[in-house]
Amino acid sequence: MAEPVTTPRVPKVLILSVGGSLEPITTSIQHHHAQHVVFFASEQSVEQIGTIKAILHAQQVTFTNENVIVRDAQDLTDCYAQALVCTDRALGKGCQPSEVLVDFTGGTKPMSAALALATVGRGFTFSYVGGSERTKTGLGTVVTGTEQLLEQVDPFQFFAVQERRKIALYFERYQFEAAQTVLAGLLERYTAGPLHVAFVMLHQVAQGYAAWERFQYEEALRVLKQAFRSWCKAVEANPTILYAEACPVIEHNVGWLEQLKTHTNHFRQPHTDLVADMIANAERRAEEGKYDDAVVRLYRALELAAQAAIFRRLGCETSAVPATQIPEALQKDFVQRGYESQPGTFQLPLEASYRVLAALGEPEGVHFLERQKDMKKIQSARNFSMLAHGLNPTTREAYDSLHALIATFLPVRSDLCFLRVAGPD
Repeated sequence: MAEPVTTPRVPKVLILSVGGSLEPITTSIQHHHAQHVVFFASEQSVEQIGTIKAILHAQQVTFTNENVIVRDAQDLTDCYAQALVCTDRALGKGCQPSEVLVDFTGGTKPMSAALALATVGRGFTFSYVGGSERTKTGLGTVVTGTEQLLEQVDPFQFFAVQERRKIALYFERYQFEAAQTVLAGLLERYTAGPLHVAFVMLHQVAQGYAAWERFQYEEALRVLKQAFRSWCKAVEANPTILYAEACPVIEHNVGWLEQLKTHTNHFRQPHTDLVADMIANAERRAEEGKYDDAVVRLYRALELAAQAAIFRRLGCETSAVPATQIPEALQKDFVQRGYESQPGTFQLPLEASYRVLAALGEPEGVHFLERQKDMKKIQSARNFSMLAHGLNPTTREAYDSLHALIATFLPVRSDLCFLRVAGPD
């Protein structure tokens, strides 16, 4: 990947490790014409800096400099700590990472390794002074006069290491808008090839998941279907492509949304599948530590379950239940409570819906009334939530207790999982 540099770069700052050989160092400084040099030296090699400056001054090469000294040039930890200082000093000059060039030619092996470790992944450019001839039958040092500059991009940038780490983290934490932003940047850099195809797929999946989290099921299904179709072709053509393992997860996601679409008449009618999906959404919010959001969704799941059961049994919405469908024993009470929205039609709140279901012998209603005292805890938790009428944030313990209660009679599915993206490590 390294090729001889033919067009000199003009970085603002050059970080340069100093060893015993002067020629590679003077060659690098003379070639790059940096305004400022951060010398990374040991207590032994720091004495070379004065000689280096004198040689270059005689050649009318001028620059400002500062020195970062390693006490133990054989200690990787000490070298790494001081190499980090070098990066801070370089960026402290007010330049962008793209304006910093790192030359790790000189110094001990621990110094070179530490400098690479401390600077890789920051967007710097890297330089190394090699040569066409070496002593010791090609295994020794570069022969003076044969120095050759090799310049390379940051390998993290080349393999998108930092970005892939961020994408993995954002997918793990359900931050899909942030993942889309990173992926959009990658697609500007990778305009063709296998990585481009992989990043297009992830961008589509992140877009689909973001829509799913907003309950925009139609958009989620459309985007994820598109991602799955194109990704299947890509994996078939190249089974070793990055993120090939995403196929079965996306396929399962699409299958679930297709089922949800069928059972809800294009996402327009209540169904127990919607209940399961709402609970899964609550679980994701709890994973994020957003327990108020999670409890509000648990309450909505409880309400959805009643709406789904009423629709299944009576064929109507809870907002417009004909009086003829409600047992006579309940009608008088509902009228007194003001549930009659118009003559002969009732608009039933959550508890009233479950009372009707219980009177009709439906298991959801029977279970609700059997545990009515416990069910009120969910209503209270929602009402006193910061997202409703209260001032107290919901705790993890409260969420866990309410989720366990919900799980006793509502559909909880463990397979409604989103794609977890593997990082580069």
